[in-house]
Amino acid sequence: MFRLFAFHWLVFCSVSCFNFEALGGERPNFVVFVADDMAWDDSGAYGNAAIRTPNMDRLAAEGMRFDRAYLTCSSCSPSRCSMLTGRYPHSTGAGELHLPLPGQQRMLTKPLMEAGYWTAAVGKWHLGNAVADQVNYRQGSKPAAMGKAWVKALKERPAEKPFFLWAAHSDPHRGYRPGAVNPPHDPGRVVVPPFFPDVSRVREDLALYYDEVSRFDEHIGMVLDELGVQGLDENTFVLVISDNGRPFPHCKTRVHVPGVRTPFIVRYPKQVAAGQVATHVVSTIDIAPTILELAGIPPLASFQGKSFVPMLSDPEVMIRKYAFAEHNWHDYRAFERAVHSEGFCYVRNWLPGIAGTPPADAVNSPTYQVMIEMQKAGTLTLAQQGCFETPRAEEFLYDVVQDPHCLVNLATLPQYSAQLQVMRDQLKLWQEQTEDEFPGEDRLTPDGFDRNTGKRLINASHPSFIK
Repeated sequence: MFRLFAFHWLVFCSVSCFNFEALGGERPNFVVFVADDMAWDDSGAYGNAAIRTPNMDRLAAEGMRFDRAYLTCSSCSPSRCSMLTGRYPHSTGAGELHLPLPGQQRMLTKPLMEAGYWTAAVGKWHLGNAVADQVNYRQGSKPAAMGKAWVKALKERPAEKPFFLWAAHSDPHRGYRPGAVNPPHDPGRVVVPPFFPDVSRVREDLALYYDEVSRFDEHIGMVLDELGVQGLDENTFVLVISDNGRPFPHCKTRVHVPGVRTPFIVRYPKQVAAGQVATHVVSTIDIAPTILELAGIPPLASFQGKSFVPMLSDPEVMIRKYAFAEHNWHDYRAFERAVHSEGFCYVRNWLPGIAGTPPADAVNSPTYQVMIEMQKAGTLTLAQQGCFETPRAEEFLYDVVQDPHCLVNLATLPQYSAQLQVMRDQLKLWQEQTEDEFPGEDRLTPDGFDRNTGKRLINASHPSFIK
């Protein structure tokens, strides 16, 4: 067995060394920018002309924009743990919000370190202390100073080593205050999705969210400038993603498109031609296998994702037909699973008796408070009532080409029965392969907050509240 492993290792190393020689003899560097609660379509690169994101737009123009990229979870810490381990949230032991990543889980940074990389995590951590030794350098930062902290890490890195920088922002997470960028965004120009009422308080809320997306973009620009100063543009793989959907109703914590579709932009001049667009499905669980392959390191046996390296030189390559997402406890009791293809989104809901309440920060938002008032007054449109619907359906099927906001449930229509069964079968297979199952209502973590006010409940028992 050892001889067989050693043989495969030598073969892999020889292939990797050949690739490095073909690419100039240097191992690539990596910078992964992670937004906190940014929607997939809230940048100029993805068609929103009302928001200022010149640096993300530049990266998309100089690299590849992925149009069908999905998260494994629409909750901050489970999503980030999943990206770094290449494992689904329920497989990491940290599938609920604020649960720390167990020490036995190996993040992609560990084999990078063992291969001679300098690894850094700067900004929001949210993974716990058990895996803190799996990076060489860790530094927090206030949101306004995040860009400077990222640049400082690049300036202080050991120059003789290739590097991996996990640049994790806390923008555009709530709460919002004016002054994030100058000038601020005009509420009159924001794009109001159809699942929000188009009223002044909602527009003002969205404008403040836009400001923080724009600040995230400004800080990306600071790092891009530093890479240029250090002459690292050509040999640095840059990725921009979000950890979940915007912190608004119908988005964050949900597993349909507004919750788990993510911006996903790659610039890597040595392998990615400028101005490319990939339309096939990719998942954030594929990031870790991809980075290790580019670094010339064998994939971890624990990985559940697939490398998308073939897509970097040919966006027409398909590495997967389906992406999978899950919703576990995030302030409220929940158990949902989703299957995403290029044309459809399927959601299975194990708790139909519970409303689709947004997370506590969104419950406290001006947008949701307006929606509560309008719901009581009977003035919400049908598209705006999803968060209040009780009971909810057990199954949802959406045509994401015709209905990208996931507003019309097709699951009960006879003409979609065949497609519904395809998605059911894919979910069943994925659950079997990843050992995922509904544990029963009595074993789910109960609500930690009031669903109307967002205030913490006295009897909250989740580890989030245990001091």
